[in-house]
Amino acid sequence: MQTVMHKQFGRGEVIAKTEKEIGASIRVKFENGKELTLSIPDSFTLGIVTAEGDLVEEVETAIARRLEAKRQMIKEALEKPLPSTTPPRKTSTTRTTASKTKVTSHSTITTDYEAYLIEKGYSTETPGGSKSTVYSYIGAIEKHVLKTENISWQTLKENIDSIIAKYDVGGEREKIGAKSKSTVINALKRFRDFINS
Repeated sequence: MQTVMHKQFGRGEVIAKTEKEIGASIRVKFENGKELTLSIPDSFTLGIVTAEGDLVEEVETAIARRLEAKRQMIKEALEKPLPSTTPPRKTSTTRTTASKTKVTSHSTITTDYEAYLIEKGYSTETPGGSKSTVYSYIGAIEKHVLKTENISWQTLKENIDSIIAKYDVGGEREKIGAKSKSTVINALKRFRDFINS
């Protein structure tokens, strides 16, 4: 028998399971009659749900496989050569070339930041399958900071302390930092942690 312990609903028994590429989706019936669908490993990395019995090994294996897959993606991204660019001309090609270079830099930094957040236990998916904290943080920075400041991920990285001061309590953009239950400022602070790691 596979069981879980949920902080709010107590002990529950796994009544159905659907295998996924990495991990699984499980349907759990709790002692109070409530049923939930949980994602392995995502639901378990938040600390709200813990596995019991032979489910422990399955969750640990899924977490390890997820981290290894992310590391492999990062390794492959870092090994890929940058696309060749032509010398700038006074046409729209210059903008296109600059845009491609920016996207490459963006992809590397965000991929590394994403992997860092996952390694630190932040979730990628809600139990219902929607994108979760990792992607909320990346999106919050892109939407509320990079666009507002008109800067790239690289510029943010180079100026993270002054940007945090702007968006934190008492800063000129404190209201933006406090959006979505402080997701923006929290995302910036985790980005600083990532840079300093």
